[in-house]
Amino acid sequence: MINGGFTGGGVTKSSRKRHLKDVYQVSGDCDVPDLSTISFTKEDAQGMTPSHDHPVVITMILANANLHRTLIDQGSSADILLKSAFNKLRLEEKELRAYPDNLFEFGDIPIRPLGFIPLHTTFGNGMKSRTLSIDYIVVDVASAYNTLIGRTTLNRLVAFVSTPHLCVKFLTSKGIATIRGDQKLARRYYNESLNLRGRIKGK
Repeated sequence: MINGGFTGGGVTKSSRKRHLKDVYQVSGDCDVPDLSTISFTKEDAQGMTPSHDHPVVITMILANANLHRTLIDQGSSADILLKSAFNKLRLEEKELRAYPDNLFEFGDIPIRPLGFIPLHTTFGNGMKSRTLSIDYIVVDVASAYNTLIGRTTLNRLVAFVSTPHLCVKFLTSKGIATIRGDQKLARRYYNESLNLRGRIKGK
């Protein structure tokens, strides 16, 4: 779980204060979007091992490339791009914009970002897809994942995540899109992340 990023009004103290002021001024009769019903059924879990605790790991299109190992993390407030994936996408560090603050991992461990970069990202396939410009914070740390999508982007997509079904659903102009995770790969990446933590602690 990552704390920080552009959630809560931005990265400056003044922008966060303005956002907090707006939050306190929200009344009970505020406009709530009228959303279509999105449900998850047994069909969404076909081919999966039941009673699992695996994370939702998907593939998306980032900077015109299919990027695997994307972790959906509803607890994190930032969208993260790992430096290793940044290099594989052949992006250049001169494209990075300054990010003035640290990120904090679970346990308040500070992470110093290299900067952030806005990139077009497509979720879904074909007609049932949506493309957003996302500000990714780039970090150079060891990880089993290439990217991490946090709740800010999930809220922009108005996406619903079901961990028992290992899939994400959201509404498009052509109907409801479904992105399915791969259970075997999710288990593999999770085990890799545990092994990485063990090596880091050993050092």
